[in-house]
Amino acid sequence: MVPVALLLSAAPAGLALAFPGTDRPTAPATAVAEADASWRQDGNGPGRAGYQPVAPYLRAGSAARIDTLWTAPASRPGEQVGGAIVVDGNLLRASGGPTGQIRRYDAVTGADLGAVLDVPDRRLGQLAAAPAGRPPALLVESQAVAAGTDEALARYLGAYDLRGGRQWQVTLPDAVSGGFTVAGELLLRAAGTTLTALRLADGTTAWTAPLDGEAGLHPPVADGGLALQTFEAGAGTGLAAFDLRTGTRLWRQDVSGPWLIAAGGIAYVTGTGGVCAHTVADGARRWCDTTTLRDPRSATTDGQTLMVFDAHGRAAGFGTGDGAVRWTRDWGMAGAEVATSYWSPVNGGGVLYGVVYQFAIRDGAPVHRVELLALDAAAGTVLARRDLGFDSLHGAEPLLLSGDHVYFAALEKLIALGERPPVR
Repeated sequence: MVPVALLLSAAPAGLALAFPGTDRPTAPATAVAEADASWRQDGNGPGRAGYQPVAPYLRAGSAARIDTLWTAPASRPGEQVGGAIVVDGNLLRASGGPTGQIRRYDAVTGADLGAVLDVPDRRLGQLAAAPAGRPPALLVESQAVAAGTDEALARYLGAYDLRGGRQWQVTLPDAVSGGFTVAGELLLRAAGTTLTALRLADGTTAWTAPLDGEAGLHPPVADGGLALQTFEAGAGTGLAAFDLRTGTRLWRQDVSGPWLIAAGGIAYVTGTGGVCAHTVADGARRWCDTTTLRDPRSATTDGQTLMVFDAHGRAAGFGTGDGAVRWTRDWGMAGAEVATSYWSPVNGGGVLYGVVYQFAIRDGAPVHRVELLALDAAAGTVLARRDLGFDSLHGAEPLLLSGDHVYFAALEKLIALGERPPVR
């Protein structure tokens, strides 16, 4: 058998590859190359905009028939599914438990193709893959635990080849962080009041930059040659931009909230102060909507519409150029005491996907419901809502869109959804 790393490194640019032993059905002749539909990191790019440009299968009509196609439970007692990505027709997920694992599955059938990495006494978390065209690597955060206990020890960021061989590892600071973002040759990670850029090739530090406050659980993004990071600044929130090459701070602005994505030279910031757009190059405010949504949170964009979920059972679409409200949608169930989303939405093929949580009291008994919600990106029409049927949640578990599947990496299982073929 030819090693996976050799197969991928020798592949011509643009060629879709699968791991050895994985058969893929023939795609329609009009479909774009499979490799283009990979989802290599949270948000599917350095701007974390959550957009899948290649979605030839799931569109408004087929998304209306979306349903759970397969699930993959955590494979060992005490294990929890963590990060997940899709690369070249394979879904890889990181997990923690008795040992840390990166395991791979056929992205279409869910067939378990075995462990790529198995590390004793580690909990594995966020997972990413090196950008296309660069030497293949899996990038993962992990935390050591004392043998036979749950005592947390040091935290690490490491790179591994596709056979599980470690390429490099660095120890991370013991400070609150929202995780890392891959941006070209760099990995960006904010912890506490410092933004750090690590070299993808060997994990060495390229530069560090101080922030004017705590970054908290909000990760950095990159766009237009700049690294962008929000932080708590006194009673409000700030946004700072740094040159990706040198770490030099270029500008700082007070902004409406800590949730941040970027695409096409525009940074979109959401929070209690509204939904606002800033020019990446200089931080200038382009537009701001302070009334449509109450406490807006996570967002995604296809470059034409900015789609935002708030903390009170509502979503809205805004024109990216001028902020004009294109649609609003109340999606919370009647009488819900809580209707919110703790997860970043994604979009592609003209469809917006979000995982939402609702809580209500029915006949004196509590009712919890976690759903995948599919909305028409242009009009906000509800296309489908599907109960995901799991009991444990943490918030911020990854949602992915690749080819004809939407994937959600819940704590206790992976869930793959797509158009269910009609019964004949």
